[in-house]
Amino acid sequence: METSVHRGGIVFQHYCAQCHGVKGDGKGRMARLYDPRPANLMESDKNDDYKQLIIRLGGKAIGRSEFMPPWGAELTDEQTADVVAYLRSIHVDAHSAQ
Repeated sequence: METSVHRGGIVFQHYCAQCHGVKGDGKGRMARLYDPRPANLMESDKNDDYKQLIIRLGGKAIGRSEFMPPWGAELTDEQTADVVAYLRSIHVDAHSAQ
């Protein structure tokens, strides 16, 4: 496994899994508390730049869920890039899975 993917998985589990789920499927322990529900990141069609932006600025800043917090002050640029690498590694093409 690529080092950045491994590190990104650790950051994801610490910061993101409560809402987005351990697998990134949007079914975390906290997901039921939110409307809209957290995104299924395994099937996300967003590009890497968009993912970095929403991680740094939070959902509200870019017209998405106000419940997605901004992590820019908490995570380094390297950690953010690592999370994006991890998200790329868990991505499944929803069309090919059918």
